[in-house]
Amino acid sequence: MRPGDALAVHDLAERTFADLSVRMHEPPAPPRPPETALVRFNHLLERDPGGSWVAEAGGAVVGAAVAIDRDGLWGLSLLVADPRHQSAGMGRALLARALEHGDGGRRGAVILASSDPRALRVYARAGFTPHPCLSAHGRPTGVAAPPTVREGGAPDLALAERVDRAVRGVPHGADLDALRRAGARLLVVEDRGYAAVGTDGGVRLLAALDDEAAADLLRAALAAVPPGDETRVDWLTSAQGWALAPVLDARLELRGGGAVFVRGDVGPFRPYLPSGAYL
Repeated sequence: MRPGDALAVHDLAERTFADLSVRMHEPPAPPRPPETALVRFNHLLERDPGGSWVAEAGGAVVGAAVAIDRDGLWGLSLLVADPRHQSAGMGRALLARALEHGDGGRRGAVILASSDPRALRVYARAGFTPHPCLSAHGRPTGVAAPPTVREGGAPDLALAERVDRAVRGVPHGADLDALRRAGARLLVVEDRGYAAVGTDGGVRLLAALDDEAAADLLRAALAAVPPGDETRVDWLTSAQGWALAPVLDARLELRGGGAVFVRGDVGPFRPYLPSGAYL
């Protein structure tokens, strides 16, 4: 993948996930602004050039895989194939290239998988263990930000690093800066946890040292959703039971939501809502 491919990969991802929503009889997600995607892809191309691959047909990008490596923790940031080119082996070939990134010093690996049966099969055959997920959807109602939560900033990045090390073994580092450049706010519970929250109140990333702090951060994120807007909270595995009370109290609806696949040592991975882009 080259920098000039970033917009084409964004457009491909939008088409692919819209097609998946239709096939799964789900309402399509709102289109994501290309500016946010360009921050993501340009950041990962700079930091993980060996993990970013595209497939072409007729001069057009029809597949992409983006993998990251953070101090031996590997993650799959994206794997998409144009609906017209699926089930022909291209996705497996792209995943194989992505898995080579950082293979020499790897201790663990993570994939956040959609509910696409074909993707689930590919990841399971690659030796990953699935942890099925719920997701929560709807318009938050009757939720207020707890007084323990405050706005964060650059001075809190040291806290984020410490929490990341406890939860997943390695820090996000510059990935957290990229989330902030893409518009995410930082919310903090002093000395106990943090969350990156989009301008729409959506949780981009949440990590804490204890369940109570994690639940307070999630409530604050739900309280930040503009009145009348819908949101969703993803990656609610059985390890994230602390998140159920906040989303149910906000009257969100629980649905099946794909799986978190892991291999090797990824740390306790709780309390934690991983980033779709940066794991």
